[in-house]
Amino acid sequence: MKLLNSIKEIVPNYKLLILDIFGVIHDGVETYPQVIEMIDYLGAQDKRIVFLSNAPRRSERAIETLESFGINENMYDFILTSGEHAFYHFEVLDKLKYFYIGPEKDRGLLNGTPHEEVANANDADIAIATGLTPEQVVDDVMPQIEAIKNAGLTLHCINPDLYVHKKNGRSHICAGAIADTYKEMGGKVEYYGKPYQGVYDEIMDEFEFSKNEILCVGDGLDTDIKGATNAGFDSVLVTSGMHRKQLDLEIGNTPDVKKVEALCKQYGSSPTYILSLFGN
Repeated sequence: MKLLNSIKEIVPNYKLLILDIFGVIHDGVETYPQVIEMIDYLGAQDKRIVFLSNAPRRSERAIETLESFGINENMYDFILTSGEHAFYHFEVLDKLKYFYIGPEKDRGLLNGTPHEEVANANDADIAIATGLTPEQVVDDVMPQIEAIKNAGLTLHCINPDLYVHKKNGRSHICAGAIADTYKEMGGKVEYYGKPYQGVYDEIMDEFEFSKNEILCVGDGLDTDIKGATNAGFDSVLVTSGMHRKQLDLEIGNTPDVKKVEALCKQYGSSPTYILSLFGN
């Protein structure tokens, strides 16, 4: 694990960069410093850029988010969300009835598929979780979790992240926390997104690069870094994102390598490189 001053130090070694969005590109409010300049630099170096996000919604929504931060479709080559990956999976299945746990804004994930949402878990074939609203904690949806457990449903988790760390200091709990609770209760869970292999296979199908020509950049040890490692790619951990508070860092501060190593040991996942900010 090597501490970098700038990602430019290693860019010549790779042809394709797989970038996380939340925690690498933006903090939920604004882009991190020099992000757009770095994307422009990579384009000028003829690098291919893919955005890979655990957002539990279709890729077109992520495209809109990037555009709101000044990143248009001419600045990257491909984008994939865990929601898009899940949509592809369900699109080809025969009709299912599903019980939904998640905010209203993500309720339409399966619009355009043959499947039908039902209000009672006992009437459902499966359950789907996309996450919580920013104000909620897992206890707020325990009645729904208990209902799907009593109905014996498999829970399909559309965002394996446990949380995202917002700029205001609050952590927004994600669907991965719902899935963890369900597993602890003895429920069965299927996951879509990082660190699971399916999203990486989908990207590899789009590009003809060998694994040693691909670099993943993310801020989550349990998703971005673990997924990259399992897929056989080198990786960069951006320390100003999800793990910033655990590492006792302000945005842009140089991380203490020993603290990062200890955190990696805790998560059982280590990056190839560590970097304060992607824009460095």
